Amino acid sequence: MEQLTEKVYECNLAVEAHMVCDLLSQAGISARVDGEFLQSAAGEIPLGNIVKVRVDPSRAAEAREVIADWEKLQSPESPSGSAARPARFRSPLWFFIGALLGGTLVGVLLRSPSSVDGVDYDGDGRYEITYHYAGSTLTDTTYDRNHDGKPDSRWSFNVRGYEVRYESDDDFDGRFEWHGEIQDGQPIRSLLDADGDERPEQAVHFVDGIPSSTDYYFGSGGRIVKRLFFRAGLPVYAEFDDDGDGRFERRVDYDAHAEPKL
Repeated sequence: MEQLTEKVYECNLAVEAHMVCDLLSQAGISARVDGEFLQSAAGEIPLGNIVKVRVDPSRAAEAREVIADWEKLQSPESPSGSAARPARFRSPLWFFIGALLGGTLVGVLLRSPSSVDGVDYDGDGRYEITYHYAGSTLTDTTYDRNHDGKPDSRWSFNVRGYEVRYESDDDFDGRFEWHGEIQDGQPIRSLLDADGDERPEQAVHFVDGIPSSTDYYFGSGGRIVKRLFFRAGLPVYAEFDDDGDGRFERRVDYDAHAEPKL
């Protein structure tokens, strides 16, 4: 049995990691994505180069060669090396290269006005990753993370191939409760609507793709009662509005273990 433990690629977007997995699958190399939804406080949007592709150690060298050949086909403006992945798909050509290496370009050229394609990793006849197209344009990609046949995360793209929105169903109840906004390939805000009343309970704010603060609301969509600030993904301090006057009158600092300082 293969042990998919050796890291061969890392990036900051799950969709990119899954495309690399698809590429390796076409080469006959089993792979998995690790760290895709590690940061729950960020609305499940991967942060930094935290998303990793792992393979069996015995196939690692071969996998790196396949990835290296693929990277040579990318735009010259894209940085090389797995330590600095591009923060966004910089042109539609990126998608066509990925589609070609994933074995889907022929299907793109022959598509009807609306069509789908996908990847069935476990061979059960259901797509774990599904690509949705309008003509030859990729409109969104959905993922079935728990293999129940229902999509539970979705990336949406504009006509230029840039990510513009991310949605996630983290309790697998069939409804996307996390809604993320993406600009220039980076998350800028992620909202949690846990009860489905279209008013957020939490709002996560990002700076350069990294979570900077989270607002917690009283009730659903009411006043902000707590604002938690982060540094490098760790909570630093929180401010509280206990009396509802719109001002934060109480502050709590956190130590390196995310515990309140006494």
